[in-house]
Amino acid sequence: MLRDGRIAVSFVFGLVGGILILLVGVIYLPYLFSPYYGGPFFLGGYGFVLGLVSGALVLVGSSLGFVRPNQGVVWGIVTVVFGALSIFSLGGFFVGMALSITGGAIAIVVGAGPGIAANRSVSARARRAACSSPSSTPIARTAGTRSSKSPTEHGGAVKL
Repeated sequence: MLRDGRIAVSFVFGLVGGILILLVGVIYLPYLFSPYYGGPFFLGGYGFVLGLVSGALVLVGSSLGFVRPNQGVVWGIVTVVFGALSIFSLGGFFVGMALSITGGAIAIVVGAGPGIAANRSVSARARRAACSSPSSTPIARTAGTRSSKSPTEHGGAVKL
């Protein structure tokens, strides 16, 4: 199976970001149980738990975005949201947060595919090509008109 290189970049960014987010929780775990709490978590114990959950879901989102690239939008959104929520636990020294948000954004872009604009330009090109050749579009003549002009020049009807 052939993969787009951007999927791998998204996976690596999300993986490193998730590991850094979890690493902050492991490094500052002793501070959480200290009687003189001086840890970096904005919400105390809730921030610690939110950091662990965020790190785990960033890892899950980036991994599943790599395994299932056609669902890149969904897993990219999961990675971006939980990467942003990791700010409450210092966000993996802020580097993990930035990497996970960037990796999720890349997964969203890659999972979205070429997009609607590319489809419209192709269909518009096809329509112009079909309308420019006289044999491809059937033209209905109006009753009683014997002219060399086409029905659209007379104001008549055109069948599509």
